Amino acid sequence: MPEKKKMRQKMLEYLNGLSEYERKMTGEKLQQQLFTNPLFQQAATIGITISTITEWDTYHIIEKALKAGKTIASPKCMVKTREMQYYTWHETNQIQDGYAGIKEPIPDKTRPILYQDIDLLLVPGIVFDKEGYRIGYGGGYYDRMLMEYRGNTISLCSEKQMVDCIPRENHDLPVARLITEDRVIKTGA
Repeated sequence: MPEKKKMRQKMLEYLNGLSEYERKMTGEKLQQQLFTNPLFQQAATIGITISTITEWDTYHIIEKALKAGKTIASPKCMVKTREMQYYTWHETNQIQDGYAGIKEPIPDKTRPILYQDIDLLLVPGIVFDKEGYRIGYGGGYYDRMLMEYRGNTISLCSEKQMVDCIPRENHDLPVARLITEDRVIKTGA
């Protein structure tokens, strides 16, 4: 089994094994670090996925951003091209189950937005290293997007999701900042 696949599988086992309490407490710490970050505070439009059970909860982040008057944009996966199109939304009746059971915007009820119009992109992942490289779910959707996106990028990750180094391929691109329970790591990306 390739190294990245092993790392992904091992970390998913850890994340799936967290108790509800551990997940909630870690998630709240990550959110507090994000909410006090100037990049979040200054962003008018935030690109963010709608979390699944194995990811850190983004529903509270979305709710807080909307209450603060920010625009929320979430991706819809285009399976044939392995690309994402972001759409802005503000009501839960504008999202539905999509690719791989991930909640996605409903194109007929939302408005498409270009990557360059997103001020801050929260990039999901499973395993991270201190240089901002990540292992995602294996579809390569974010790797393709990050080739085009020039704005600010942040990933939320527990310290336990951090490893010394992730094996890299030519198409892998790092995120600019990692937010953990206790710190913000600037990666230089």
